[in-house]
Amino acid sequence: MFLPYVSEFVEFLSIKDHTLEEILAHMVLRTFAPLEATSAFMSQLNSENLIENVGRFGFSKKTVDGYPQFYSLQDDYPLCDSIRNRKIVWINTLPNWPSDYPVLANSVHLTDDKSFVSFPIEKCGTPVAVIGIFFKPVIHPDAEIEAFLKAIGALFSLHVYRKIDAPMELRNATTKPTIEISGLLHHELTERQQLILKMMSEGRTNQNISELLGYSESTIRQETVKIFANLNCNGREAASQIYKERLLPSPELV
Repeated sequence: MFLPYVSEFVEFLSIKDHTLEEILAHMVLRTFAPLEATSAFMSQLNSENLIENVGRFGFSKKTVDGYPQFYSLQDDYPLCDSIRNRKIVWINTLPNWPSDYPVLANSVHLTDDKSFVSFPIEKCGTPVAVIGIFFKPVIHPDAEIEAFLKAIGALFSLHVYRKIDAPMELRNATTKPTIEISGLLHHELTERQQLILKMMSEGRTNQNISELLGYSESTIRQETVKIFANLNCNGREAASQIYKERLLPSPELV
């Protein structure tokens, strides 16, 4: 069931060196779409051996403010447990957190998500970071989903830590993916513009897109203008129609 999503994630990572936020957004909107993911974050061990949040997608400011920015490795949080014990943590009791994590026992998750899963990201066989993902439905642990998470985690690790360890001149070498529109010229959209276009085609407003992606509404507005220019169209409706008719990913990967 999940093999096409693993393959599509490989293809996505091979296009260029994406920002962390772009990767997390892709995970939520594409890779974990069959499980109805709503948001994701990455936290990483820093030089002071604290777990620090380094990227997120899909969270409101109110939700972000409800959780710490830094964690001790010994804290009783699911993400700490994932790194400390090198394991996947499954929680499907939201909005209430289980008593296994007393520091969260009296906290109530602010969205209507039902499940949370965190899984370790390893570098050279050592857990050094964690990905946390929230899902709308109840997600029960099973071998297929666990294998899926591990595969995505391994691919993520290879991509991110290859980039970190690469020489500076290679680390900054990126290319823009080119989208070919049948019957028109070749047009180039950055990964961020592709993501904004997809969300625009879903009927989202600039304000909603800015909240989900973590950019200012002004930035989203500027990007939409560039999208219209690149696609040679004059508005959201026309751009959305182009996306749905000519740029929408093939059905077997959706």
